[in-house]
Amino acid sequence: MHNEGVKCTVNECEYHVECDKCRLQKIEVTHEKTSADAMAVPHFCKSYQKKNG
Repeated sequence: MHNEGVKCTVNECEYHVECDKCRLQKIEVTHEKTSADAMAVPHFCKSYQKKNG
């Protein structure tokens, strides 16, 4: 199972899977925006976990 709605290009993350997806069902970010400029506002994934090895 992976989250279809979130694109992620952080290859070093434990939850990153092929085609730039996240395999977590729920992703926590520091803040969320739904306005038109949402993509221009940086957000940080709290679900990030560095791969071991």
